[in-house]
Amino acid sequence: MIRPTGIGVLTGLIVLLLLVTETPLLAASETIPTTKSQANGPRSESVPAGGPLSPPKGPQKVPGNILAPAEPTPLEDLLLEKGLITIDDWIRIKAQEEQQALEQATELQMTGSPRWYERIRVNGYMQMRYAFGPSTNKFDIPLGDRRATTSPNQFYFRRIRMVFQGQVSDRMSFYFQPALEGDGQNLFNNEIIDAFADYHLTKDKVFRLRFGLHRVPNAFDTYRSSSQRQELDRHESVQTGAPGERDLGLALYWTPKEDQHRYAQLAQYHNGPGDYGSIGIMVYNGQTRNRPEQNADKHVGVKVSHPFELPNGRLLEAGMFAFRGQFVVTGTGPITSPTAASRCPNQLRGSDGCQMRDERLTWYVFTPPQPWGILAEYTLGRGPKRNAQGILEETHLNGGYVQLYYTWRYSDIAMLTPYIRYGEYHGGIKTIRGADGESRTWNFGLVWEPDTHWRFVTELMLKEGLNTTLVAGQPQADFNGSLIRFQAQWFFN
Repeated sequence: MIRPTGIGVLTGLIVLLLLVTETPLLAASETIPTTKSQANGPRSESVPAGGPLSPPKGPQKVPGNILAPAEPTPLEDLLLEKGLITIDDWIRIKAQEEQQALEQATELQMTGSPRWYERIRVNGYMQMRYAFGPSTNKFDIPLGDRRATTSPNQFYFRRIRMVFQGQVSDRMSFYFQPALEGDGQNLFNNEIIDAFADYHLTKDKVFRLRFGLHRVPNAFDTYRSSSQRQELDRHESVQTGAPGERDLGLALYWTPKEDQHRYAQLAQYHNGPGDYGSIGIMVYNGQTRNRPEQNADKHVGVKVSHPFELPNGRLLEAGMFAFRGQFVVTGTGPITSPTAASRCPNQLRGSDGCQMRDERLTWYVFTPPQPWGILAEYTLGRGPKRNAQGILEETHLNGGYVQLYYTWRYSDIAMLTPYIRYGEYHGGIKTIRGADGESRTWNFGLVWEPDTHWRFVTELMLKEGLNTTLVAGQPQADFNGSLIRFQAQWFFN
């Protein structure tokens, strides 16, 4: 079983180290990656950390007839000359000025054009993988890369995504992302992943409403897009709370201006998901992504977080998620059924569903690699779980993970990131007929990003747990094995 005190002590020690270690934000020779899109944009790109060393005189034009970032004030140059700020502070100030000017120019270009096609951006990414056969045929990644264990030793597409997004007015924007992937190379699912619109209630964008199919407040790891995550899978302890990460509903977000800027900075370090509000509340169906509602009950989720900048320049985000509702486990039979793999003690009348309480509370702490970083989450709650006799029960669940990683930027645009993650989960998987998802997992990975449009990942996974193949009247088979996977990911924008 997971020992919350152990994870808490480890996380506490690491956070204490963050506070006492004088780690500059970036070395003078490094670059600051800047994101080209908000929230779930497909990829970040790099610009010189300090901006041009010899600023051009007068207004400059860039393609699209948009003014280039304004010439920065010489105040920081004077402060540096007097020794009142460090070279790292000077680099950060210059980069922030350039980033703000770039964001303003981009927004002006999109909202100011009378042509609809100039107010829309198209981008996306692809992931191709290869998995060596796992060391046991019972090896299972039920909510992640299932094809790696069911059809190993071949190349396959994990994801093919294309994003359409636009700022159609000063206060209105939209985001649409379909998925083209299917079973390896057979592109047949044609599933909608995101389809939502934002309406900013105030001009400063502090308050906004989001309507449509979008991410639910479940966990930090499920807020991050696959284009932002360097590791190959989300951890099962939090993924089980919201398989598919999204649902159809309405959300209200509140983000102060200072927090908006810091969320953008965190997103620049690849792993940050962007601005999902310092306080957010969402009402949604609760049956997970693209599954029809099965009852009249709605899930309600809440997020509370805050991005910090520590005295040594390190960025850190900490927060909490909570949700509650009634989930209907589908594909179940009555408790008297001799053939149903999952049996329900109080099945819904006229259906194969079993309604049970679904609630969670999750804490997280995240600091991006500067040059080293940490991500840790812990969740607890109640939900449906199948017992050894195949009967669904409402039981306590808990789990979490700790991940450490280090980024070496060996050129202006290239970097290398090794990572290690350990996690456990003790509870059910509501979308797989309440299967017991008991697991303990180690992940050892190496990420190579030679430029802003390529990412290569090699990962070794060591896992012990229960296989989610369900057989009537029988307990789930356990396994202890290993799996090696490779991924090539490329971005187009």
